[in-house]
Formats: sequence, structure tokens, C-alpha cells
Amino acid sequence: MVNVLQLSKVLALRPELPEVSGVRVRHFAGDADVESWLRLRDAAFARQRVGVRQWTPADFRAELEAKPWWAHQRMWLAEAQELGGVPTLVGSVTWADRSSAAEVRPAIHWLMVSPPWRRRGVGRLLLAALEASCWDAGYRQIWLETHTAWTAAGEFYRRYGYLPA
Repeated sequence: MVNVLQLSKVLALRPELPEVSGVRVRHFAGDADVESWLRLRDAAFARQRVGVRQWTPADFRAELEAKPWWAHQRMWLAEAQELGGVPTLVGSVTWADRSSAAEVRPAIHWLMVSPPWRRRGVGRLLLAALEASCWDAGYRQIWLETHTAWTAAGEFYRRYGYLPA
């Protein structure tokens, strides 16, 4: 059985987007981004032992694009300029909808950062972009789930104000 850690954060103010040198954030642009996202996912979760296997484009479509809440503007991609000027995907986050009939619940879905780019502000930048978008849409609380075995993820979220839901 997989243990799930459920966290939530109440937004008191609209988050400011931090600046990360050499990194820009943009929205998902379509099929051209799927393979890059899949490579990022493989790299970001390469050392995890809980429920992670290599995905195909069909898995991406089933997990994201086939969902009723999916929209390109609900996924943010962090790109870094590598040598030669070619942008490389170094992080991503998606805003999912975990609503019920009684409550709208925006949720963080698939926040991931490439290992060489961790602890450089990319995760915080992506989190702030999603939180600011939720704020602008009128939402003041955000939820997320992560595996209890992914202790670094739990620590990251707690550092930015997420508490047990």
C-alpha cells in the first residue's frame, strides 16, 4: 500500500514570481512539448522507488490531456538556455482540479525539477506561477498529494507553507 501525504495551503497574498537566472517559464505548447516533458519526468523520478515507471505519449495523454480540467495554460514549463542557445526543459508543474460537487479544489499535479537544477529556485518559481494563477482565478486554497516516501518533496512543500490537509 502506498502512503499518501495530503497537504494544503491557504493563500493570504498573491505570490510574487522569484527570478531564477537563465530560466524562463512558459505554458505547455502542444505535442512538441510531450517528449521533453516525458524525458524530464524520467530524469526527475529516476531514483524514486514508489510507483514510477517509464511513460509513453499515450500515458501523458491519459494522465493529463484526457482530463476534463486540462488546458495548456494550466501547465507551466521552466526552460534553461543551454550551451548553443537551445532551451532545455528543467521543470514543470500542472494545475489539476480535485473538485467535488460541494467544493472547487485546485491542486498541484506533477511538480518536478531536473536533478541538476534542484535547489536553484526552479521549483519555487513553478510553485509561485501556479499559486499566482490560482489567486488570479479567485482561489485562496490549494491542495496536493505526494508519497510519504518522497521526503524531499514533503519538506519542499512544508518550507513554502503547505500543511497537512
